[in-house]
Amino acid sequence: MYAKSPSAIRHLRSAGFLLACGTCLLGAPHTAHAAKPAPPLNPPAVLEDVASSSTAAWDRVVVLPDGQLLVELPRWAGNSGPGLALVDGDNTPHPYPDNSWNDPATPAADRLVAPSDIQLQPDGTLWVLDSGQPDPAGKPEEGGPKIVKIDSHTGQVMQTWPLNPGMLRAGSYAATMRIARGHAFIGDSGIPAMIVVRLDTNIQRRLMEHTPALTAHQPITVDGKVATNPAGHTAIINISQMDISADGQWLYFEPLCGPVYKLDTDLLVDPKVTPIELEEGPTLWYKTPPLGGITVGPDGTLYFNDVSTGSIFRLMPDRVYQKIVTDPRLHWPGGSFATGDGQLYVPASQLDRTAPLNGGHNAIQWPVHIYRINIGNLPPPKF
Repeated sequence: MYAKSPSAIRHLRSAGFLLACGTCLLGAPHTAHAAKPAPPLNPPAVLEDVASSSTAAWDRVVVLPDGQLLVELPRWAGNSGPGLALVDGDNTPHPYPDNSWNDPATPAADRLVAPSDIQLQPDGTLWVLDSGQPDPAGKPEEGGPKIVKIDSHTGQVMQTWPLNPGMLRAGSYAATMRIARGHAFIGDSGIPAMIVVRLDTNIQRRLMEHTPALTAHQPITVDGKVATNPAGHTAIINISQMDISADGQWLYFEPLCGPVYKLDTDLLVDPKVTPIELEEGPTLWYKTPPLGGITVGPDGTLYFNDVSTGSIFRLMPDRVYQKIVTDPRLHWPGGSFATGDGQLYVPASQLDRTAPLNGGHNAIQWPVHIYRINIGNLPPPKF
Protein backbone atom coordinates (compact mmCIF):
# COMPACT_ATOMS: atom_id res chain seq x y z
CA MET A 1 0.00 0.00 0.00
CA TYR A 2 1.01 3.63 -0.38
CA ALA A 3 1.08 6.55 2.06
CA LYS A 4 -1.86 8.93 2.06
CA SER A 5 -2.02 12.64 2.76
CA PRO A 6 -4.24 13.81 5.67
CA SER A 7 -6.78 15.31 3.26
CA ALA A 8 -7.04 12.04 1.36
CA ILE A 9 -7.56 10.08 4.57
CA ARG A 10 -10.36 12.49 5.58
CA HIS A 11 -11.96 12.03 2.17
CA LEU A 12 -11.82 8.25 2.30
CA ARG A 13 -13.30 8.15 5.79
CA SER A 14 -16.12 10.50 4.83
CA ALA A 15 -16.81 8.44 1.72
CA GLY A 16 -17.32 5.29 3.78
CA PHE A 17 -14.20 3.33 2.89
CA LEU A 18 -13.15 0.57 5.28
CA LEU A 19 -10.09 1.59 7.29
CA ALA A 20 -8.23 -1.27 8.89
CA CYS A 21 -4.72 -1.64 10.29
CA GLY A 22 -3.78 1.79 8.99
CA THR A 23 -4.52 0.93 5.36
CA CYS A 24 -7.46 1.47 3.01
CA LEU A 25 -9.11 -1.19 0.94
CA LEU A 26 -9.50 0.56 -2.39
CA GLY A 27 -11.59 -0.47 -5.35
CA ALA A 28 -13.32 1.24 -8.24
CA PRO A 29 -14.85 4.72 -7.75
CA HIS A 30 -17.48 4.14 -5.10
CA THR A 31 -21.22 4.71 -5.21
CA ALA A 32 -23.19 6.91 -2.85
CA HIS A 33 -26.10 5.59 -0.84
CA ALA A 34 -29.12 5.24 -3.11
CA ALA A 35 -31.34 8.26 -3.56
CA LYS A 36 -35.04 7.95 -2.82
CA PRO A 37 -37.05 8.59 -6.01
CA ALA A 38 -40.23 10.59 -5.59
CA PRO A 39 -43.17 10.76 -8.04
CA PRO A 40 -42.90 13.62 -10.56
CA LEU A 41 -43.98 17.01 -9.27
CA ASN A 42 -47.72 17.42 -9.89
CA PRO A 43 -48.54 19.93 -11.19
CA PRO A 44 -45.13 20.38 -12.80
CA ALA A 45 -43.04 23.50 -12.35
CA VAL A 46 -44.13 26.47 -14.50
CA LEU A 47 -41.84 27.77 -17.26
CA GLU A 48 -41.78 31.54 -17.78
CA ASP A 49 -40.27 32.70 -21.09
CA VAL A 50 -37.86 35.56 -20.27
CA ALA A 51 -35.63 35.93 -23.37
CA SER A 52 -35.23 34.61 -26.90
CA SER A 53 -32.91 34.77 -29.90
CA SER A 54 -33.42 34.13 -33.61
CA THR A 55 -29.71 34.39 -34.45
CA ALA A 56 -27.68 32.61 -31.76
CA ALA A 57 -27.78 29.40 -29.73
CA TRP A 58 -27.22 30.25 -26.07
CA ASP A 59 -25.55 27.52 -24.05
CA ARG A 60 -25.15 29.00 -20.56
CA VAL A 61 -26.67 31.88 -18.62
CA VAL A 62 -26.05 33.81 -15.40
CA VAL A 63 -27.98 36.68 -13.85
CA LEU A 64 -25.74 39.63 -12.98
CA PRO A 65 -26.22 41.59 -9.73
CA ASP A 66 -28.19 44.29 -11.59
CA GLY A 67 -30.59 41.67 -12.94
CA GLN A 68 -29.26 41.58 -16.50
CA LEU A 69 -28.96 38.24 -18.30
CA LEU A 70 -25.48 37.30 -19.47
CA VAL A 71 -25.34 34.50 -22.03
CA GLU A 72 -22.55 32.43 -23.53
CA LEU A 73 -22.60 31.87 -27.29
CA PRO A 74 -20.49 28.78 -28.05
CA ARG A 75 -18.36 29.25 -31.16
CA TRP A 76 -18.38 25.54 -31.96
CA ALA A 77 -22.18 25.67 -32.41
CA GLY A 78 -21.79 28.02 -35.39
CA ASN A 79 -22.43 31.29 -33.56
CA SER A 80 -20.90 34.50 -34.87
CA GLY A 81 -20.49 37.80 -33.05
CA PRO A 82 -19.60 38.11 -29.35
CA GLY A 83 -18.73 35.09 -27.26
CA LEU A 84 -20.44 36.64 -24.23
CA ALA A 85 -23.39 39.01 -24.46
CA LEU A 86 -25.79 40.93 -22.26
CA VAL A 87 -29.40 40.52 -23.36
CA ASP A 88 -31.57 43.59 -22.94
CA GLY A 89 -35.35 43.81 -22.62
CA ASP A 90 -35.95 43.54 -26.37
CA ASN A 91 -33.57 40.54 -26.71
CA THR A 92 -30.79 42.57 -28.33
CA PRO A 93 -27.33 41.14 -27.48
CA HIS A 94 -24.54 43.49 -26.41
CA PRO A 95 -20.89 42.32 -26.36
CA TYR A 96 -19.57 41.69 -22.85
CA PRO A 97 -17.53 43.00 -21.14
CA ASP A 98 -17.02 45.36 -24.10
CA ASN A 99 -16.44 45.47 -27.84
CA SER A 100 -12.65 45.17 -27.59
CA TRP A 101 -12.81 41.87 -25.71
CA ASN A 102 -14.99 40.49 -28.50
CA ASP A 103 -13.21 42.08 -31.48
CA PRO A 104 -11.47 39.55 -33.79
CA ALA A 105 -8.73 42.14 -34.36
CA THR A 106 -7.76 42.12 -30.68
CA PRO A 107 -4.82 39.79 -29.84
CA ALA A 108 -6.01 36.44 -28.52
CA ALA A 109 -4.51 37.03 -25.06
CA ASP A 110 -6.78 40.08 -24.60
CA ARG A 111 -9.87 38.71 -26.33
CA LEU A 112 -12.60 36.19 -25.60
CA VAL A 113 -11.73 33.78 -28.39
CA ALA A 114 -14.24 31.03 -27.58
CA PRO A 115 -15.76 31.12 -24.07
CA SER A 116 -16.79 27.68 -22.88
CA ASP A 117 -18.01 28.26 -19.30
CA ILE A 118 -19.01 31.05 -16.93
CA GLN A 119 -19.41 31.21 -13.16
CA LEU A 120 -20.84 34.10 -11.18
CA GLN A 121 -19.94 34.16 -7.50
CA PRO A 122 -22.15 35.75 -4.82
CA ASP A 123 -19.87 38.81 -4.53
CA GLY A 124 -20.40 39.61 -8.22
CA THR A 125 -17.09 38.21 -9.46
CA LEU A 126 -17.55 36.65 -12.88
CA TRP A 127 -15.15 33.92 -13.96
CA VAL A 128 -14.87 32.99 -17.63
CA LEU A 129 -13.14 29.96 -19.11
CA ASP A 130 -11.93 30.75 -22.61
CA SER A 131 -11.13 27.52 -24.46
CA GLY A 132 -9.29 29.53 -27.13
CA GLN A 133 -10.72 27.06 -29.68
CA PRO A 134 -13.57 28.07 -31.98
CA ASP A 135 -13.46 24.46 -33.21
CA PRO A 136 -12.93 21.84 -30.47
CA ALA A 137 -11.46 19.51 -33.11
CA GLY A 138 -8.90 22.15 -34.12
CA LYS A 139 -5.97 23.77 -32.36
CA PRO A 140 -6.38 26.62 -29.87
CA GLU A 141 -5.21 30.05 -30.90
CA GLU A 142 -1.87 31.00 -29.38
CA GLY A 143 -2.58 32.76 -26.10
CA GLY A 144 -6.26 31.91 -26.38
CA PRO A 145 -6.88 29.32 -23.59
CA LYS A 146 -7.20 31.26 -20.35
CA ILE A 147 -9.15 32.13 -17.24
CA VAL A 148 -10.62 35.63 -17.13
CA LYS A 149 -11.76 37.37 -13.95
CA ILE A 150 -14.30 40.19 -14.36
CA ASP A 151 -15.89 42.54 -11.84
CA SER A 152 -19.51 42.30 -12.98
CA HIS A 153 -20.42 45.46 -11.02
CA THR A 154 -18.13 47.56 -13.24
CA GLY A 155 -17.65 45.32 -16.28
CA GLN A 156 -13.88 45.60 -15.88
CA VAL A 157 -11.49 42.71 -16.54
CA MET A 158 -9.45 42.34 -13.36
CA GLN A 159 -6.95 39.60 -14.24
CA THR A 160 -6.25 36.76 -16.66
CA TRP A 161 -4.44 33.43 -16.22
CA PRO A 162 -3.22 31.90 -19.50
CA LEU A 163 -3.28 28.10 -19.50
CA ASN A 164 0.22 26.73 -19.87
CA PRO A 165 0.63 24.87 -23.18
CA GLY A 166 1.76 21.80 -21.21
CA MET A 167 -1.68 21.57 -19.60
CA LEU A 168 -3.28 20.71 -22.95
CA ARG A 169 -2.77 17.73 -25.23
CA ALA A 170 -3.37 17.36 -28.94
CA GLY A 171 -7.13 16.99 -29.04
CA SER A 172 -7.76 18.77 -25.72
CA TYR A 173 -10.68 21.14 -25.22
CA ALA A 174 -11.08 23.17 -22.01
CA ALA A 175 -14.84 22.81 -21.61
CA THR A 176 -15.94 23.58 -18.06
CA MET A 177 -14.64 25.30 -14.92
CA ARG A 178 -15.45 26.18 -11.35
CA ILE A 179 -13.52 28.44 -8.97
CA ALA A 180 -13.24 27.76 -5.23
CA ARG A 181 -10.67 27.68 -2.43
CA GLY A 182 -8.26 29.87 -4.41
CA HIS A 183 -8.12 27.37 -7.27
CA ALA A 184 -9.64 26.87 -10.70
CA PHE A 185 -10.88 23.36 -11.52
CA ILE A 186 -11.05 22.88 -15.30
CA GLY A 187 -12.44 19.87 -17.16
CA ASP A 188 -10.76 18.84 -20.42
CA SER A 189 -13.48 17.22 -22.52
CA GLY A 190 -11.23 16.38 -25.47
CA ILE A 191 -8.60 14.30 -23.66
CA PRO A 192 -10.40 13.72 -20.35
CA ALA A 193 -8.53 15.23 -17.42
CA MET A 194 -8.82 17.78 -14.64
CA ILE A 195 -6.59 20.86 -14.80
CA VAL A 196 -6.07 22.59 -11.45
CA VAL A 197 -4.73 26.14 -11.30
CA ARG A 198 -3.66 27.68 -7.99
CA LEU A 199 -4.61 31.29 -8.63
CA ASP A 200 -2.20 33.10 -6.29
CA THR A 201 0.92 31.37 -7.65
CA ASN A 202 -0.36 30.29 -11.10
CA ILE A 203 0.96 26.77 -10.43
CA GLN A 204 -0.88 24.51 -12.85
CA ARG A 205 -1.28 20.74 -12.68
CA ARG A 206 -2.92 18.26 -15.05
CA LEU A 207 -4.56 15.45 -13.09
CA MET A 208 -6.79 12.38 -13.53
CA GLU A 209 -6.10 11.94 -17.24
CA HIS A 210 -8.41 9.25 -18.66
CA THR A 211 -9.92 8.58 -15.24
CA PRO A 212 -13.18 6.65 -15.90
CA ALA A 213 -15.31 9.20 -14.04
CA LEU A 214 -14.26 11.89 -16.53
CA THR A 215 -14.68 9.71 -19.61
CA ALA A 216 -17.76 9.20 -21.77
CA HIS A 217 -18.90 5.57 -21.93
CA GLN A 218 -22.18 5.80 -23.84
CA PRO A 219 -23.87 7.82 -26.60
CA ILE A 220 -25.79 11.05 -26.12
CA THR A 221 -29.45 10.51 -26.97
CA VAL A 222 -32.11 13.19 -27.42
CA ASP A 223 -35.70 12.08 -28.01
CA GLY A 224 -34.33 8.63 -28.83
CA LYS A 225 -31.89 9.93 -31.47
CA VAL A 226 -28.14 9.50 -31.05
CA ALA A 227 -26.10 12.70 -31.48
CA THR A 228 -23.53 12.37 -34.28
CA ASN A 229 -20.49 14.39 -35.30
CA PRO A 230 -20.09 15.94 -38.78
CA ALA A 231 -18.60 12.67 -40.06
CA GLY A 232 -21.75 10.84 -39.01
CA HIS A 233 -20.12 8.97 -36.13
CA THR A 234 -21.44 8.87 -32.58
CA ALA A 235 -20.51 12.09 -30.80
CA ILE A 236 -18.27 11.55 -27.77
CA ILE A 237 -18.04 14.33 -25.17
CA ASN A 238 -16.11 13.66 -21.98
CA ILE A 239 -16.34 15.85 -18.85
CA SER A 240 -18.34 18.88 -19.92
CA GLN A 241 -20.54 20.00 -17.00
CA MET A 242 -19.74 20.85 -13.40
CA ASP A 243 -20.83 22.87 -10.41
CA ILE A 244 -19.55 23.22 -6.89
CA SER A 245 -21.03 23.38 -3.39
CA ALA A 246 -21.32 26.79 -1.76
CA ASP A 247 -18.46 26.02 0.64
CA GLY A 248 -16.20 24.83 -2.19
CA GLN A 249 -15.81 21.37 -0.66
CA TRP A 250 -17.63 19.25 -3.25
CA LEU A 251 -17.24 19.34 -7.00
CA TYR A 252 -20.05 17.76 -9.04
CA PHE A 253 -19.25 16.82 -12.63
CA GLU A 254 -20.17 14.52 -15.48
CA PRO A 255 -19.25 13.49 -19.00
CA LEU A 256 -22.12 14.82 -21.09
CA CYS A 257 -23.71 11.38 -21.40
CA GLY A 258 -23.79 11.04 -17.58
CA PRO A 259 -23.58 9.94 -14.84
CA VAL A 260 -22.86 12.60 -12.20
CA TYR A 261 -19.90 12.18 -9.85
CA LYS A 262 -18.96 13.99 -6.65
CA LEU A 263 -15.35 14.73 -5.68
CA ASP A 264 -13.88 16.20 -2.50
CA THR A 265 -11.79 19.20 -3.56
CA ASP A 266 -9.30 18.35 -0.78
CA LEU A 267 -7.97 15.80 -3.26
CA LEU A 268 -7.46 18.46 -5.95
CA VAL A 269 -5.87 21.24 -3.91
CA ASP A 270 -3.37 19.01 -2.06
CA PRO A 271 -0.34 18.35 -4.32
CA LYS A 272 0.69 15.41 -2.13
CA VAL A 273 -2.34 13.35 -3.16
CA THR A 274 -1.24 10.48 -5.40
CA PRO A 275 -2.62 9.69 -8.88
CA ILE A 276 -4.17 6.46 -7.56
CA GLU A 277 -5.97 8.35 -4.79
CA LEU A 278 -7.29 10.81 -7.35
CA GLU A 279 -8.56 8.06 -9.61
CA GLU A 280 -10.33 6.40 -6.69
CA GLY A 281 -11.68 9.69 -5.32
CA PRO A 282 -14.88 10.31 -7.33
CA THR A 283 -18.17 9.08 -5.89
CA LEU A 284 -20.87 8.01 -8.34
CA TRP A 285 -23.51 10.46 -7.11
CA TYR A 286 -26.43 9.66 -9.40
CA LYS A 287 -26.90 7.64 -12.59
CA THR A 288 -28.31 10.47 -14.64
CA PRO A 289 -29.23 10.59 -18.31
CA PRO A 290 -27.28 13.00 -20.56
CA LEU A 291 -27.24 16.45 -18.98
CA GLY A 292 -26.89 19.90 -20.48
CA GLY A 293 -26.24 21.44 -17.08
CA ILE A 294 -25.73 20.83 -13.35
CA THR A 295 -26.75 23.59 -10.97
CA VAL A 296 -26.42 23.83 -7.19
CA GLY A 297 -29.36 25.75 -5.74
CA PRO A 298 -29.26 28.11 -2.73
CA ASP A 299 -30.20 25.31 -0.31
CA GLY A 300 -27.76 22.76 -1.75
CA THR A 301 -30.33 21.04 -3.99
CA LEU A 302 -28.85 19.86 -7.28
CA TYR A 303 -30.77 20.55 -10.49
CA PHE A 304 -30.05 18.22 -13.41
CA ASN A 305 -31.02 19.37 -16.92
CA ASP A 306 -31.89 16.21 -18.85
CA VAL A 307 -31.36 16.67 -22.60
CA SER A 308 -32.72 13.22 -23.46
CA THR A 309 -36.32 14.08 -22.54
CA GLY A 310 -36.35 17.86 -22.02
CA SER A 311 -36.73 17.50 -18.26
CA ILE A 312 -35.35 19.03 -15.09
CA PHE A 313 -34.80 16.91 -11.97
CA ARG A 314 -33.87 17.92 -8.47
CA LEU A 315 -31.70 15.92 -6.08
CA MET A 316 -32.35 17.33 -2.65
CA PRO A 317 -29.85 17.40 0.25
CA ASP A 318 -31.68 14.45 1.84
CA ARG A 319 -31.11 12.57 -1.47
CA VAL A 320 -34.73 12.63 -2.58
CA TYR A 321 -34.74 12.63 -6.40
CA GLN A 322 -37.67 14.11 -8.32
CA LYS A 323 -38.60 15.27 -11.81
CA ILE A 324 -39.98 18.81 -11.54
CA VAL A 325 -40.92 19.40 -15.19
CA THR A 326 -40.85 17.83 -18.65
CA ASP A 327 -41.70 20.16 -21.51
CA PRO A 328 -41.04 20.08 -25.28
CA ARG A 329 -39.92 23.71 -25.02
CA LEU A 330 -36.94 22.53 -22.95
CA HIS A 331 -35.09 21.15 -25.96
CA TRP A 332 -31.55 20.61 -24.70
CA PRO A 333 -31.77 22.53 -21.41
CA GLY A 334 -28.28 23.95 -21.03
CA GLY A 335 -26.15 25.53 -18.31
CA SER A 336 -28.63 27.09 -15.89
CA PHE A 337 -28.27 29.55 -13.02
CA ALA A 338 -29.98 29.64 -9.63
CA THR A 339 -30.42 33.02 -7.98
CA GLY A 340 -30.32 33.60 -4.27
CA ASP A 341 -34.04 34.38 -4.21
CA GLY A 342 -34.98 31.01 -5.69
CA GLN A 343 -35.24 31.53 -9.45
CA LEU A 344 -33.75 29.02 -11.90
CA TYR A 345 -32.87 30.37 -15.37
CA VAL A 346 -32.57 27.68 -18.05
CA PRO A 347 -31.52 28.17 -21.69
CA ALA A 348 -33.20 25.76 -24.12
CA SER A 349 -30.22 25.76 -26.45
CA GLN A 350 -31.07 23.02 -29.00
CA LEU A 351 -27.39 22.07 -29.25
CA ASP A 352 -28.23 18.63 -30.63
CA ARG A 353 -29.65 20.43 -33.68
CA THR A 354 -26.37 22.27 -34.37
CA ALA A 355 -24.07 20.89 -37.06
CA PRO A 356 -21.38 19.45 -34.74
CA LEU A 357 -23.96 17.18 -33.02
CA ASN A 358 -26.33 16.62 -35.94
CA GLY A 359 -24.17 14.94 -38.55
CA GLY A 360 -22.92 18.25 -39.95
CA HIS A 361 -26.38 19.77 -40.51
CA ASN A 362 -27.82 22.77 -38.66
CA ALA A 363 -31.48 22.19 -37.84
CA ILE A 364 -32.13 24.71 -35.05
CA GLN A 365 -35.77 25.77 -34.84
CA TRP A 366 -35.63 29.48 -34.13
CA PRO A 367 -36.00 31.19 -31.81
CA VAL A 368 -34.15 29.68 -28.86
CA HIS A 369 -35.38 30.68 -25.42
CA ILE A 370 -34.39 31.19 -21.81
CA TYR A 371 -36.98 30.09 -19.27
CA ARG A 372 -37.34 30.91 -15.60
CA ILE A 373 -38.66 28.54 -12.91
CA ASN A 374 -39.56 29.63 -9.39
CA ILE A 375 -37.78 26.86 -7.48
CA GLY A 376 -38.15 28.74 -4.20
CA ASN A 377 -41.87 27.99 -4.14
CA LEU A 378 -41.81 24.36 -5.26
CA PRO A 379 -43.74 22.13 -2.86
CA PRO A 380 -41.96 19.25 -1.12
CA PRO A 381 -42.20 15.82 -2.74
CA LYS A 382 -45.26 13.69 -2.02
CA PHE A 383 -44.77 9.93 -1.75
